[in-house]
Amino acid sequence: MLESADRLVWSERPVIVARGLEPGADYTLTTERQSYWDAAASERSELVFTADARGMINTGLDPVKGRTEPNPYTPIQSMLFLRGEALDGVDPLHLRFSLRDIAGKAVASRTVPIGPDPDTLVETPLGADFPGAYVLRRADREGPSPVIVVLGGSEGGDRGSRSIAPLFAAEGYTVLGLPYYSPAWFGQTAQFPDLPRAFADLPVDYLEQAVAEVRTRPDVDPDRISLHGGSKGAEFVLLAGALIPDDSPGGGFCGIVADVPSDVVWEGWGAGKTVSSFSWRGERLPFVPYKDMGRALDRSDAYTMAEAHENGLRDNPGREEAARIPVARIDEPVLLIGGDKDTTWASGRMARAIERTRIQAGLQTESYVYPDGSHGAGGTPLVRTSEANLMARLENFPATMAFHARNSKRDDCRS
Repeated sequence: MLESADRLVWSERPVIVARGLEPGADYTLTTERQSYWDAAASERSELVFTADARGMINTGLDPVKGRTEPNPYTPIQSMLFLRGEALDGVDPLHLRFSLRDIAGKAVASRTVPIGPDPDTLVETPLGADFPGAYVLRRADREGPSPVIVVLGGSEGGDRGSRSIAPLFAAEGYTVLGLPYYSPAWFGQTAQFPDLPRAFADLPVDYLEQAVAEVRTRPDVDPDRISLHGGSKGAEFVLLAGALIPDDSPGGGFCGIVADVPSDVVWEGWGAGKTVSSFSWRGERLPFVPYKDMGRALDRSDAYTMAEAHENGLRDNPGREEAARIPVARIDEPVLLIGGDKDTTWASGRMARAIERTRIQAGLQTESYVYPDGSHGAGGTPLVRTSEANLMARLENFPATMAFHARNSKRDDCRS
């Protein structure tokens, strides 16, 4: 039989135990689930373990065969993305663990929910002026709660925010998931047709307006609102912290988490012309153009998106300073996560640049930059990712939770 916690959560190690096996025999543990990002794909790992003298396998104590150190996260972390292989019977919110012997005979199987129980959370829309925006909180939570506003990245729609919003809601926050653009890439239908299709001149004011709106809710503590953004969402929240006045109805934050951020505003896309990614008060923000981004997206060679960004900087040296996000104007505490092997953009270099600027200005800054981390260096450890990113997440996700918990208690967030 297979044993595990009844529900896998980020704060506990995902240990799987098998009993009643043949001592010394090898068994294959399969871990799989439907992909969160693609309904026509699944994620799966197959790892060999050797039963001990008692006929047991414990993934918290026993290493994968051929390795020397045990790691209970390995069955999840090492899953592969299997495009075109939809999985029946296991949705993205569950993991199925299956054990078979060396002859391929099924021995045991167990399906376990992952993340917070959706039935313990209540979701309501923010309002008609904010398509796709949702407010999520624990059903048993009474009275006003601190807020975390979550922004996803260039994938658009609400998928990026929904991957982390339930984790914050389960901790007792009221979470505002805020989609801000909704592309129709590769012939797909836009998730929210009333949002911009192009990532072009997106108004930072939109976040300001959404925060002003969420502050009117009775389940919200209007004086304790934090921002959390990943990738292009990190670029967005840093701009919001720098540009939105503290005395604005949509300004004044307790803290800002920028996961794999940029230190400049970049060129937008999808508008049919060269424009900025963001605007403020109706004016296009200065930006750095890309260099051969189409080549990077085409994937016909090894040219990466990070190279398109870095070569854009190299070819436009006079534009970098004007496009730089004025992070020294963010008086809130900031937490940064970056990776030096990020092939989307140089989040490690840019996080360090942000940190230097803020430290020189005497501003509270917490930074986690990993030499082997990539664009997935931040987030919950219960996901398919590289081993380097897993090690990074095991450090920075508890730190992120502690950062939000600490700063959501501040009494001077709006001053």
